[in-house]
Amino acid sequence: MRYSGALRCSACEHRAILERDTADRLVSEGAGELVSFECPEGNGVHVCNPDFEQGAQPTG
Repeated sequence: MRYSGALRCSACEHRAILERDTADRLVSEGAGELVSFECPEGNGVHVCNPDFEQGAQPTG
């Protein structure tokens, strides 16, 4: 799966819509900079860097 080719969520600033396993892999490879969170609209899982992004809703 290529992150750049993932479907995008119109409810969450067009973040990539990811499966939990993919999001967890990205977080583990993100050197502690990324976190994952469930889409509040039920569109899978998103990742963000909360130090640089406003509006992100990380939950773990």
